[in-house]
Amino acid sequence: MTAGKIFRDRKTNKDFGMKNKRMRLQDIADKAGVSLTAASMYLNGKAKKYNLADATCERIEKVMRKNNFIPNFHARAIASKQTMLLGVQIYETPDVSFWLKIISGIEEKIEEEKYHMIFSTSHSSVEKEFESVKFMMAKGIDGLIIAPTSRAENSFEYFRKLNKTVPVATINTKIEGISAAYNDNYHGGRIASEYLVGLGHRRIAFIGNSTLKRAQAFSDVMRESKIKPAFFPNVSSFIQETGRFTAVFCFSDFQLLELYDEAAVRGIKIPDDISVVGYDNMDFVKFLSPVPSTVDQYKREIGTAAAEIVMARIKGRSVIPDKIFKPILREGGSVRKI
Repeated sequence: MTAGKIFRDRKTNKDFGMKNKRMRLQDIADKAGVSLTAASMYLNGKAKKYNLADATCERIEKVMRKNNFIPNFHARAIASKQTMLLGVQIYETPDVSFWLKIISGIEEKIEEEKYHMIFSTSHSSVEKEFESVKFMMAKGIDGLIIAPTSRAENSFEYFRKLNKTVPVATINTKIEGISAAYNDNYHGGRIASEYLVGLGHRRIAFIGNSTLKRAQAFSDVMRESKIKPAFFPNVSSFIQETGRFTAVFCFSDFQLLELYDEAAVRGIKIPDDISVVGYDNMDFVKFLSPVPSTVDQYKREIGTAAAEIVMARIKGRSVIPDKIFKPILREGGSVRKI
């Protein structure tokens, strides 16, 4: 086949091949019977802003589809001063329902604005975090949503400076000076701890990272209830001491799942021998027996809120308040009353 020519199939009597020249936006406007300005408004997602009639939009869209029109990305970016690209980076791999639902919330929101996502994960590496964000910036992203690493050498100051250049929103981590969408983990830790105390438990342990807010809430509730808090870094260290406690608060549902497995191996019955509360309300908990009590964090809503923050900034708003969600407790059959 010779480039630039159209051929006719003798059997089907249909044309195939390449047209002589690439269609321009002006060609689309002419075929749709609209002005170049109207076609440009529609293409750049500004039809609603400038009250472009639905019938006009439908004609433009019909012509674009009929002619397989794909706008020149670079030309469009130069003309509109926007790439319609949003950078999204998290510190973990998105292979669990927590992150997948957050990313889904982001995608659903930016799709409404005809934006596309450049996604990356830093694997909790500050170096990777810098490298990925700089790559996104080189691609001309209009905004950034990030769940930053929480290590001591974190790049918070870098993101504060970046926020002056492009809109930035953080997920589940608050950086002063940057708008964020996050769950109130102190509240989540408190309602789980108060739940156990309210059911009569006085010998209660906590498994997991003891430096974060849900652990601080556990410690505060224990102190207020005149109970000595006990912390264990992981399930393997706790399982040897199970007999000392009537209840345990697991930092995450993954630890809860590990505890369920260890308890089954050792003949420890839940909740008869030990009551258990998890955190996150991951998708897999509904398959456990008994279905555990767990703190339900907002996920899809967090993604949607972060996207709304960035899109509002892109549209010109200078200050956007944080969007804070309060987790709720989902009661199951893993806790008994003393």
